[in-house]
Amino acid sequence: MQNQNRDNFTPNTKRIMAERVGWRCSFPGCNISTVGPDSDDPTKRINNGIAAHIYAAAPNGPRFNPEMTRDERRHITNGIWMCRNHGSLIDVDYTEYSAATLIKWKEQAERNAAEILKEPALEGNLKGSSLIQIGSKNILYARWKSIHQKKWDFEIVKSEIGNSCTISEYVLSFSSLPESEQYVVSESQGDARKIKDIELTINSENKNILTISVEDKITPTDPRKSGTDMAIGPDGDIFVENGSFAHVSGIENAKQMISICMSTLKGEIESEKDLGSLATEYYNRNSDDLILFSRLIKLELIRLSLIPIERNFNKELRPSLPFIKRFLEVSIVSKELIHSRIQASVKLEWGHGEQWEGLIPIFVLTKT
Repeated sequence: MQNQNRDNFTPNTKRIMAERVGWRCSFPGCNISTVGPDSDDPTKRINNGIAAHIYAAAPNGPRFNPEMTRDERRHITNGIWMCRNHGSLIDVDYTEYSAATLIKWKEQAERNAAEILKEPALEGNLKGSSLIQIGSKNILYARWKSIHQKKWDFEIVKSEIGNSCTISEYVLSFSSLPESEQYVVSESQGDARKIKDIELTINSENKNILTISVEDKITPTDPRKSGTDMAIGPDGDIFVENGSFAHVSGIENAKQMISICMSTLKGEIESEKDLGSLATEYYNRNSDDLILFSRLIKLELIRLSLIPIERNFNKELRPSLPFIKRFLEVSIVSKELIHSRIQASVKLEWGHGEQWEGLIPIFVLTKT
């Protein structure tokens, strides 16, 4: 019997929701078709999809918003079409899948469906894939096959950085790799984890499947407690105001720390080889393709916020940017350098739950 306290979607709303994404799951990298023929009855079809609520249909549900009206909860804009596995996942682990994230996924799934209508050939190549990174030397396009708590399965589509040999080498030598290289970053999830185990297999369809067992996600800290430091000016020098060194603290210091961390070349500090980013490497290799370059910068930001590194001065293991819960959007609008810096437009969620959107300057060292 239907729960009368739930503000459920009407059958017509569910159908339109599914049709707007071509009856495919909106979970990034899944793209599985949720409808097909009933083999037992030529007059029927099987629907393996669900219309999931972005904001819960009832109090105490995942992401419930008490300020919404009943009509707003039942409206198509509050729904996202999912396969049953991912529809269940976003509710069971709802603290990891915010309403803002689901809204973004819904928009992207509808854009993908619209693009396929215009150019059907797009569906056969990289559609449904996203970037994942394993270690610092392998970035590849992959499709999510399944996600179960701490086990992630991907179908490898193609390599962007590295190749099939470097991926195989990474998997075969994983147990002997430095701990600082034992991590995976997922663009679509905005997530990064330490890897416990990794396996590369070939399935019955001759597809390369990467199975990764991951550790728990790092709990973010409060950026308002990030401390105080001297302010850095737009030219990269210490900022002087009224004859004195200016200072930043709290969230302003956290923003500056993002810029400093991304502007530090990974490996340039002899005593802190794991500190810093690969932004300069990506700029010199990929800045002519701003879409790909933006995606690579996003991977770096996700990694720095969630993968712990050892700081030699106190042997503490923690991420470089521990006060960020997730990066929602990252975009580089121009390769032009101002004071040797690119401007990254970012939208993020701080560790205490508030969102912020703005520009982060990132120093890059160009090839001469």
